[in-house]
Amino acid sequence: MKKRIIISMVCVLTMLLALVAAGPLVSASPPGAPGGNGGEAGIAPGEHGLGWLPSDPDPKYKLDTSKFGTGMPLAASVDLSGDLPPIGNQGAHNSCVGWATGYYYKTWWEKQEHPSWDLTNDMYYFSPAFIYNQINEGKDEGSRFSDAMTLLQNTGDCDYKQFPYINDYLKQPNTTEVEAAKQYRIPDDWGFFFNEQTWGPYYTRADVITDLKTHLDGGTPLVMGIPIYLDFPDYGVNPNADYYVYDGSAANAGGHAVFIAGYDDNANPGGATPNTRGGFLMVNSWGSGWNGDGDVYLSYDFVQDYVPDAWSMGDRDSIPAISGIDPSSAAGGDVVTISGTNFGASRRLAKVTFPGAGSGSVPGAGEATVNSWKNDEIQVSVPDDAESGNVYVFDWDSEKSNGGSFLLAPFSSGSWYLAEGATWPGFGEWVLVQNPNTEDSVVELTFLTPGGPITGPTFTVYAQSRTTVNVNELVPNQDVATVISSTNGVPICAERAMYVNTLDGKWGSHDSIGSPGVSDVWYLAEGATWTGYDEWVMVMNPYSETVDVDVTFQTPGGEITGPQLSLQGGTRDTVHVNDFAPNSDVSTKVECLTSGRGVIAERSMYISAPDGKVGCHNSMGSSQAAGGWAVAEGATWPGFEEWVLIQNPTGTAALVYLYFLTPSEVIAGPEFMLASGSRESICVNDYVPEEDVSTLVFTDEAGQDVVVEMAMYIATAEGKLGAHNSRGSVFMSTNWYLPEGCTADGFDEWVLVMNPDTENSADVQLTLMTPEGPVAGPTAMLPPASRETFHINDCYIGDVSTQVQSTNKVMVVCERAMYVGTPDGKSGAHCSLGVLASDVDQGSSGSGACQLPAETLSSLRSRYRNR
Repeated sequence: MKKRIIISMVCVLTMLLALVAAGPLVSASPPGAPGGNGGEAGIAPGEHGLGWLPSDPDPKYKLDTSKFGTGMPLAASVDLSGDLPPIGNQGAHNSCVGWATGYYYKTWWEKQEHPSWDLTNDMYYFSPAFIYNQINEGKDEGSRFSDAMTLLQNTGDCDYKQFPYINDYLKQPNTTEVEAAKQYRIPDDWGFFFNEQTWGPYYTRADVITDLKTHLDGGTPLVMGIPIYLDFPDYGVNPNADYYVYDGSAANAGGHAVFIAGYDDNANPGGATPNTRGGFLMVNSWGSGWNGDGDVYLSYDFVQDYVPDAWSMGDRDSIPAISGIDPSSAAGGDVVTISGTNFGASRRLAKVTFPGAGSGSVPGAGEATVNSWKNDEIQVSVPDDAESGNVYVFDWDSEKSNGGSFLLAPFSSGSWYLAEGATWPGFGEWVLVQNPNTEDSVVELTFLTPGGPITGPTFTVYAQSRTTVNVNELVPNQDVATVISSTNGVPICAERAMYVNTLDGKWGSHDSIGSPGVSDVWYLAEGATWTGYDEWVMVMNPYSETVDVDVTFQTPGGEITGPQLSLQGGTRDTVHVNDFAPNSDVSTKVECLTSGRGVIAERSMYISAPDGKVGCHNSMGSSQAAGGWAVAEGATWPGFEEWVLIQNPTGTAALVYLYFLTPSEVIAGPEFMLASGSRESICVNDYVPEEDVSTLVFTDEAGQDVVVEMAMYIATAEGKLGAHNSRGSVFMSTNWYLPEGCTADGFDEWVLVMNPDTENSADVQLTLMTPEGPVAGPTAMLPPASRETFHINDCYIGDVSTQVQSTNKVMVVCERAMYVGTPDGKSGAHCSLGVLASDVDQGSSGSGACQLPAETLSSLRSRYRNR
């Protein structure tokens, strides 16, 4: 074989002597900056770092090369180097893998997404040190492509200006830099074309050149790990060369990671064969002065016979995207959580804006005050002059997200809404108000009836106590919805209980927590209109103007169009579902059609079925569909029949998995495909008989979203009789409130706590809030992925609200169930999910409420799927 530039044996001996004189490959001299002057011609061996190490040979990383290419004949040449940053210089450190994958490859990909980025500005090219410093195991001895791409997939990379390349291979990124990098992660489609584990010295293998060229011809670069032989251009005393072909005689100085930006079948016109004429365009990290301009063509012959590995990686969208705002309705000063992805870190020009804000006299008032900022979650305070409309997140470079729908709350900050309510003969309604703070709260009630709003009483709820309001005494003989507002800024939470015994046969009790805001859409997963099932949906409009509402029903057979409502301001309306979707299992979607406004929706059911089911149950709707849900309550002992109801209100089919958590183990439940616009019912008794049980529901992947509720029918030998129901929780938290509760004669109260964490035990403390003040409750340690039951009657007798805290910050989910048979005729059973403390504390300003975090259950999806 022939080289364009021939090096004599004298030169080789000279280079070997220079290598010995130079000492180890790692030197103490600082590396040059990108495009700096550290790459002079004639640099001695050892003064340029190398650093490529063989990667994990796991076959799962082997690329399917059949997916590459255009299907057309390959071009004679390809050059993708026009979208690269200036030639960089790794100096003496063995950081070449970080330069090839982060500095060159990741920058090239982001330039495709952001054509306007100026790659001479160090904010727009990516840090090699961020990658190398996290994969070098604390030693400057090189790294592997597989480790770099794993880091890029899981952690990402941040820009050079944020994490510069300096003479410190041990420096680790701070919290801001880690969050900034998450915006720039890669997908899991990376892998190798070939991956040898030894240095040849000469590989006998099938053709690899065609696959590499096909990949490049398809418009995507790649990286290689190559041997640096002592005849390499501009290495030691070697002259510059446009083209490199190795003849097998020079010694190997070590492995080096390089970026491949293209190829040219005629890079060396004088070559005797196609493989010594053609070459791959290699971009180096030894400075702009190396080999004249920092690059060289590697002959096809060299790559085919001597290069040990080549890798490709893709890219994922880095544009900020909002998936939800919680609560979606809030007043000025409230704290809302914006969920999504690619928010990056709070740095440079990053901000959140609200509609209408900034129209006042305060400059920049449209920007929300940021309380915390992570790549997938931002907490902000709503500007005082915000209006309904779209909220936007802007990243560090002012790249704008999609709009997240926000509704300005019609009542003051910290108000709670209860859509259901009735005070007709045979209906007894009670509103329960809990104040978990260390200051007293002044509370005002407003009742919304079909005839309009009625002003209710104002009263004080003392610190860490609970107050009960008998609605029948204030608004008799009415359908009634209720708004509960704190007027002095000390936040509260609220719940409603109803006891039913009517002349037409309705019997039992039901209950639900309130909603901390309005929403433009509500989902009600449970529902049935078979013989003996009487279903009602209640919709309240707390605004002063009329809103239009559309109701749609999802059944196992598909969607059914329901009524359209026009709700006058300050009113509530009722829909009898049996009139629209008879003799069916049914879920409901309630959508407010009036722009900038929202409603609150609940569902109640009255049951007297041929198979003996009796009672009634109720639940507030869910304002979002999600990929992960938890139901803390559940029992399948004799006399308890439990059902989990799963609704798919989206336009995408969802693959659904269930897991059941008992006090001692996790049991895998059914897996099934749930069609768009349909609903499925799962009888838990069929999978977990005779157990206390909590339930987790996950979809297979992000973008598949469902809604979950649980219903139970009870008829036990000891006299428990009735039905109860609760919606599932999208969130787990370290702090929950349960406003309702009673352990007086005839009331049997239980608090159910679930620890969905698969790795950590949760230390749980209950505090009971009574009319007289707080009382210490029981404690327990919940093992990973388990459930615990607390009998409140054993701890206190009387009216009681409950706080459930995880003192070691392991997040849990909780509910409360009550079984009723009192001397004055109250009977049945009811249940409710707890209130997230974050929904209460958002309105607090130094009131002593404990502001603790919440996270979505979908974050646990992979842990359970990989069990």
